[in-house]
Amino acid sequence: MPQKPPLEIHPGNFSLNVSGVAGFFGGDEAISAIQTIHHYKARKFLGWYNSPGSWAVGKNFGKLAKSDLWDGLFPGPDEEPAKFFELDGKQGPKYIASRSGTILEHTGHLAYLIMQMSKGELGRKVEEGRITKRNKITIIKTQRKPPDREILPCSRIQTFVAVLPIAVSFTTCALCGCTYDWFCFSMILLGIVSSGIFSVVMGSARLKLEGVNSASPAPPGDGMLMDGDNTVLLLGKEKDVATITRGRFILEYDRWPIIDEYNAIGLTSLLLVIQLLAQLLLIPQGTLFGQIMFLVSFAASWAYNLYLSAINSEDIQEQLIREELHLKEEHMRTYIFRTRTSAAVFACLMLQPVDGLGFKPEIIIQNFMPNDTQVWGTWRKKVLEVMKTRDGSKDTCDGLLKMSSEEETKFGEDGQKLLKLLLEDARIAYHLAMEENLKGWLKEK
Repeated sequence: MPQKPPLEIHPGNFSLNVSGVAGFFGGDEAISAIQTIHHYKARKFLGWYNSPGSWAVGKNFGKLAKSDLWDGLFPGPDEEPAKFFELDGKQGPKYIASRSGTILEHTGHLAYLIMQMSKGELGRKVEEGRITKRNKITIIKTQRKPPDREILPCSRIQTFVAVLPIAVSFTTCALCGCTYDWFCFSMILLGIVSSGIFSVVMGSARLKLEGVNSASPAPPGDGMLMDGDNTVLLLGKEKDVATITRGRFILEYDRWPIIDEYNAIGLTSLLLVIQLLAQLLLIPQGTLFGQIMFLVSFAASWAYNLYLSAINSEDIQEQLIREELHLKEEHMRTYIFRTRTSAAVFACLMLQPVDGLGFKPEIIIQNFMPNDTQVWGTWRKKVLEVMKTRDGSKDTCDGLLKMSSEEETKFGEDGQKLLKLLLEDARIAYHLAMEENLKGWLKEK
């Protein structure tokens, strides 16, 4: 007589068909969870659970494999690994160098992260003067570091939470074996093995920060990133500033002893696709209890993937930027101005070097305020005169930022009123800049 299983379930005529959701359910969450695998220490070794969305994950990451065979199986654009993991590809804001006059209409992914990070800063609110539209200025003093360096993953609580879906997957697999439901047993086991191998292969890349080597000797790379009402002033050596404006994250896969690393990606992606086909065929052959166990393992794994996907990847990258560029709170200051004219003058004064060599304040002012009328032209001329005098006294500043009798007769009532307001905005910015320079913060390392 055939041996009876230690646990028997009698479902009657009811059959639960879960094959329709076997590989399609939870695909977006699974992809999002895989995209953060390089941020967590040892996370690549903790993928041994029956994860849903195998079809979506395999088809998406199979595009990384580089050969005619894999391009045929997984068609799509041939992009760098960093873009697949959303570590690169975001377009950064406009950059204007204050000394060389270089203008980059678009910067890279690191500049995008720096700008997003600055938008989250609370900063000091400048309460003087009129209010038109608030503008935020963030000053960052870049730190001297090697241009290329490997980023080591950090230990985070998210890594250890993986124990839960792993435990559920192995437990449900064992229970299917106890009831002699070898169809569901083998499919849960296949899901565990394919997901685990895929995690090890995909997580084997080393995350690096690739900087930019500048010509030596090179002048300071001071300049500003501009994104609407948010501006970031970057102060420091050319190569340190260039790392932010043109640097990027890269992922480097080491060659495996037996197989090429990209072929390994292709094979593991193919295994995930085969897993779906096998589940579609064999899960309906299992018992009701086995199918329930399969769903339980899926639900636990989906909940873990959802937990990982809920964490903002950009927040993790911003934290990596802070750590790798050694940007601490004392290296950053944020000011919120009530008008754009005050913000423009303050930015210009903060970028002005002590020796004044090569400094082009007119480019800074023009990018902030491109208005081309007589009143604005007069205002720009007076502001630039203040820059040229390099006199830090309040009386000199107030004397230069006053309307002359000739200008009073030149402009009508509306023009005089506007010019007075603009000059007052400039005075507020100048007084704040002198206050900050007296504190000596910019001279500190």
